[in-house]
Amino acid sequence: MRILHTSDWHLGKIIYGQSLIEDQRYFINDFLFPLIDEYLPDAIILSGDIFDRQIAPVEAIRLFDSFVTRLIKEHNTRLIAVTGNHDGADRLGIGMQLLRSSEVYITSRLEGDFAPVVLEGKRPIHIYSLPYLDPPAVRDYLGSDEIKSFEDAYKAVLNIMAEKIDKKAYNILVAHLFVAGSVTSDSESSLFVGGSGEVSPGVFKEFDYVALGHLHRAQNHSNICYSGSPLKYSFDEENHKKSVTLLDFGESPEPVITQIPVKPLRDMRVVRGSIEEIVKKAETDKNKDDYIFARLEGPLVFEPMAKLRKVYPNILGITQTGLTGGEYSLDRSALKEKFHQNNYLSIFEEFIKQICFDKATESDVALFNQALEELAREDPQ
Repeated sequence: MRILHTSDWHLGKIIYGQSLIEDQRYFINDFLFPLIDEYLPDAIILSGDIFDRQIAPVEAIRLFDSFVTRLIKEHNTRLIAVTGNHDGADRLGIGMQLLRSSEVYITSRLEGDFAPVVLEGKRPIHIYSLPYLDPPAVRDYLGSDEIKSFEDAYKAVLNIMAEKIDKKAYNILVAHLFVAGSVTSDSESSLFVGGSGEVSPGVFKEFDYVALGHLHRAQNHSNICYSGSPLKYSFDEENHKKSVTLLDFGESPEPVITQIPVKPLRDMRVVRGSIEEIVKKAETDKNKDDYIFARLEGPLVFEPMAKLRKVYPNILGITQTGLTGGEYSLDRSALKEKFHQNNYLSIFEEFIKQICFDKATESDVALFNQALEELAREDPQ
């Protein structure tokens, strides 16, 4: 018996104005389906954030629709999915009961008796599903004013599930949440990770394996496992090893768990150095089509993005450092103070100090004064 665990596809994701739908289509059609053909899993677990936003773009909906159709018609493989905080739960819940007749189990809301999906085998596998929960929804569902936090919400629902658990089976929970002690990434919404959104690992003690989504780095806490996103969705994920997780059930009571690396259409990485160094390295770079973020060092460069796009067509962002090597950011309060003094030269000198990390030279000042004089002649007011 085999189960493939994946999560956080974020179909329709856009970063720096660049749609990743082509990369996501490649992941599904050119990586995931060949993997399914090779390993023949009995079920696929998709632990939430199927889409990147609640009202998903049309091309993202069509991509997921084609995935589900192909999975059932061509592979006859079960899909067990839950909605995440990015998904439109009510939209994904349409036709849920009808889909179950084709063994597509999408759980988007709290309802029913929490019965598991059962995979029959020497030791049966029971898979329970919970969509992303928030305290008000659980409070209304259970009619309990005592539920204040995410911890309270999940504990209350899981206590109900625990009454139904068959200890003779291997029990899996599919959910989408933040477990205390986990490592986050920039691409995750700060509104939904950490702080009051944390749930302690002990809440899941009744389950043998907890197949989680929400965090984009693959990581484990004993029986609690994040598969991570299959693609990189921010440049701080540059060194993440993206993967899907395979659970292989054999003779032993516990499954063999394997992380299968994902081969993306394009990688996402950071390049560093002077513009001359980066352009030179690009000459021998075999992956020029990767998504690139450039950290330019040395003197400021005029129109650096245009220059770098010639060698890296998918460059998405850039930062420049001043002459002393520090990344610039304007101190607007200091500039505003100079502005109110009506001293244009002091504004210019402050600007040069912040951007170039140096004092304005005599030639800089002379050029600036010349420009002011020309402006005064053109507009005496």
